[in-house]
This record gives sequence, C-alpha cells and structure tokens, in this order.
Amino acid sequence: MQPRDILAANPFFADLLGPAELDALAKRAAVRTFPQGSFLIREDDAGTSLFIIADGAVDIDTGDRRTGKHIASGGPGTIVGEMSLMTGARRSANVIATSDVTAVEVTSAALEPILAGSPALVDRFAEMLTARQAELDHAYGAGGLGGLLAGRDLAGMIRGFFGMRG
Repeated sequence: MQPRDILAANPFFADLLGPAELDALAKRAAVRTFPQGSFLIREDDAGTSLFIIADGAVDIDTGDRRTGKHIASGGPGTIVGEMSLMTGARRSANVIATSDVTAVEVTSAALEPILAGSPALVDRFAEMLTARQAELDHAYGAGGLGGLLAGRDLAGMIRGFFGMRG
C-alpha cells in the first residue's frame, strides 16, 4: 500500500491536485498503523494532520465513551482530521480504531509547499471543506464548521494558518 495510491483514490486530494502535486505530497505522507482500541485522534487535542483510512475500521465519537455521541463509523477511504490539517483547529471528535487500522497521515508541513506553489488551491480546498462539513452536519447533526467559522472566511483561515497572504 503506497501513499500515492491512497491519495489518488481519494476525492479530497484527487479532485484538487494534479499528478505532480500528488507525487510531491505522497513523498511527504506517512503510513501509520494503529492497533484496535487505540485513538487516531483525541477530541480537543491540537492537530495539524489528517488521516485517510487505508485498511481497517474506525468509530468517530464526541465526548467520553459512556456519555458521548456516536457520529459515524468509517473504513477504507474515510478521511478524518481535515479541518485540523487545513486550519490548525482543535480536534472536534475522537477517532478510535475498531480493528487494526492502517492509515496515510498528511501533515500541514507536507501540504504547505504544495499550497505555496499553487495558492489558488486554497479556495478549492475551502470550497470542498465547506461542502463536506455541510454534508456531515446534515447527516449527523454535528455542528462542526458552523461553530468554527462563525462568519469567518474559511479560505482566509487556511491562508492565515499556512502563513500565506490573501
């Protein structure tokens, strides 16, 4: 399992990046493994990366295991942590491996040179994140982006996080 193959198969990256950009990002991505029961992401932690599940399954929950709310389950192709990757926002949910999981991790440090080389990508990523969050909010009743943005410009937040001029 190569990071390039996982990135190219996922619309979050495949729809926005060309072959050269996918190659560059894949070289900076890491394959990570998580045993069943471990956290890929902990709610409220700082984070600057996302994970694409390549193999295995995860649960996405908020709160603690007794009183928390189950948001979703995911398997191969599921992306988690995209808002933290793009804005540096604190993690909004727990992501727990329900089986052994292999995932590709993309960090903001890996993405930064690609955005710097093609600043127009910021607007495209912002549009995709907004649409994705609206789908999640509708499907699961999660209040993710609405609370995060509160009238702020997502593309501007991304540019600020990556130290780019708008």
